Amino acid sequence: MAQDKNFLTRAFDALVAGRERQAREYVARYEREYGKLNSKLTKR
Repeated sequence: MAQDKNFLTRAFDALVAGRERQAREYVARYEREYGKLNSKLTKR
């Protein structure tokens, strides 16, 4: 099935997958640094 796709389609799919992975890393880093939102406890 992957052989049916042409070069541009496979390149675009790879680009989208890379951006999705990068976005997940950004979200994970934000949650590590700032914690999840809507938490009832504060750090005071």
